[in-house]
Amino acid sequence: MSSSLLSSVHTIFHCPVCLRERGELICYAPRQRHCVICQCEALEPLETATEPAPLPSPEAILADPAASGWLKNALRAAMTRDPVDAANDAEFLFRLLDRRACQILSKT
Repeated sequence: MSSSLLSSVHTIFHCPVCLRERGELICYAPRQRHCVICQCEALEPLETATEPAPLPSPEAILADPAASGWLKNALRAAMTRDPVDAANDAEFLFRLLDRRACQILSKT
């Protein structure tokens, strides 16, 4: 992966409104446009140490009401597969979807 791709992958955004008003740290991927809880569109980069934040466990994602149904379904399906094959397919899917998102966002 290129360094710019790695830096965007490791950047985590959060909803400052939910953190301030609800005391909830809700994290989002870089291309998320708004908070799913309060609809705030002012997501901010989460200040972290040099290491990226640890990923939640699959069980935590499946139990998270803010996680998308699509992600949960993909995770359930991936968990029944060979982990190397699933990881390779997921990385390839990420690259395809990331390219598509960049193309769409560059038109707006």
